[in-house]
Amino acid sequence: MHSSPRFPLLLIGVFAVAGLVRLEAALPFFGKDDKKEVPASEELQRQDDEAKALLDKALAAKSEGKLDKAEDFLKDITELYPLSANAATAQFELGRVLEDAGKAEKAFDAYQVFIEKYRESDLYGEAIRRQFELASLAMNGKTGSLFGLVAAKSQSSRVIEMFQKVATNAPRSSYAPQALFNVGVLQKEGGKDAEAIAAFQKLQNDYPTDPKTKEAALEIIAIQESRETNDDSQVQKTQLEMEKFIADFGSDPRSTDLQGKVGKLDEQDASKKFDIARYYERKGNLKAAAIYYQDVSPGTPRYADAQSRLAELKAKDPNLVSAPSAPRSRVIAQENVVDRPDYNGPPAPKLQAPDKPQMRASAEDVIPIPGQ
Repeated sequence: MHSSPRFPLLLIGVFAVAGLVRLEAALPFFGKDDKKEVPASEELQRQDDEAKALLDKALAAKSEGKLDKAEDFLKDITELYPLSANAATAQFELGRVLEDAGKAEKAFDAYQVFIEKYRESDLYGEAIRRQFELASLAMNGKTGSLFGLVAAKSQSSRVIEMFQKVATNAPRSSYAPQALFNVGVLQKEGGKDAEAIAAFQKLQNDYPTDPKTKEAALEIIAIQESRETNDDSQVQKTQLEMEKFIADFGSDPRSTDLQGKVGKLDEQDASKKFDIARYYERKGNLKAAAIYYQDVSPGTPRYADAQSRLAELKAKDPNLVSAPSAPRSRVIAQENVVDRPDYNGPPAPKLQAPDKPQMRASAEDVIPIPGQ
């Protein structure tokens, strides 16, 4: 590696070129206070020239495959000439050299330094692109050297952090929604359902028109369906997500499958409510029976029977049957009969969740952008 003593040679150059210029003025990067001072124009030009000479050496070393030497030259520029016009290019090229050397994690961090320090650079967008590419390769386990001897796939927390930085660095870029989607997928694979849903929901909220929003909706449904629960409210939340997907993406072929699942949930719900209503009718609690009969959804197999029973109850006592309400969503505005003031009886049986669907992110969900 290139490891020549940089500071003694630099001091000789300063005194030879600058003459009576004070050391502090010639080297504004020495000392906390001096770092904030901008050198005089002549001194700044001198630093630019020396930085450019080092940059040329670094690029030459890179082209010759001498990556360690190129890395040293580039670090010299960023450390010794931070105010130089060549500093931004040197920091970016440092990331490229580290990539070529197989030091993917260090390359990502080098681009992060570039992004934080040189936001006005024309290379900013390219740095974001390369960060996204590195994170995508790590996610797919295609960069074995990323974490040394440990497989990249097992380091999901680090890859999640990388994608989160991409989304934060460029929230208006096309990479941000994809990065958030990948965060959700990785959280889901790690068994962190709440964190995964949060990432997918952030994608939906922040980028409602992005194509990945549709995939995020399906991922949320898949996570909710995978949870074994007898809690009616949880099943209803899943049904709500399904109905939202059908409403938003009805032309998507996968809506057909979801419509079938929603129909089955409606049938299960209607059948249970009808059975509960019959139970209360036999017990003589006609008011509770009427409430459950009225709650049987139209279009389900038990709806006609429920209406027939309601007609008989109404013939006995018109006050048992309340006036029909305006049409409402089966899930969004579903009334909880147990909380009604005229309800008298035990809670309704729990709905059974449908079988877990076989859904996961496809290979097309993460397509690394070809490097240059």
